[in-house]
Amino acid sequence: MITAVSLMRRRDDISLAAFRRHWLDVHGPLVCGFPALRRYVQHHVVASPAMNTLARDMRIDGFPILWFDNDVDRMHAHVSPEMAACNEDSRGFIGAVSRVICEPHVVLPQTGTAARMKLIVVLSGQSADDAALQRYADRSRRLPCLAGLALYRVLQQGPAPNSTIPHLPVSVAGIIEATFASLVDLECAMADDDMDAAHFAVEEHRLV
Repeated sequence: MITAVSLMRRRDDISLAAFRRHWLDVHGPLVCGFPALRRYVQHHVVASPAMNTLARDMRIDGFPILWFDNDVDRMHAHVSPEMAACNEDSRGFIGAVSRVICEPHVVLPQTGTAARMKLIVVLSGQSADDAALQRYADRSRRLPCLAGLALYRVLQQGPAPNSTIPHLPVSVAGIIEATFASLVDLECAMADDDMDAAHFAVEEHRLV
């Protein structure tokens, strides 16, 4: 399995509410039409005390994640008419974006069926850092009320292919996705944590 994770920042002239609505209701269905797409979720960043200074400074408004069986399928989607339509639509609401191609690893399968809140931890670095990713994973496994944990090992990163949206200049060494049943559980779990990486509270929307 291969994943394409984007770090998105909305256009300066678009409100957060308008960004979320367009992303979910207009852009999302376009992405759902990608050939060979196995899974697609949108992670909408929400205001929360769990978001630290490192995350706020990055000014990320959302993390879409797309799953494909392999890199051949992913590249096929990137040259499809459906991707071209998405690139055209993106100009209307996205101000900057960076793409990170990852290999996902489920450490703790998600439990329960309630609406889920996620903690997205972004490790900064010019290249993949598997040792640091494992250290953060070990710390994350000890968080109270944890309902799921996945690691994303970075394979490559850079501008989104064939996109005319400005590139968001961020460097990612790894990504951790921790699942909680509620924002309250997430915020309580992070109340005394001192992770020296950017961590975001996000609301998950599953589209595929």
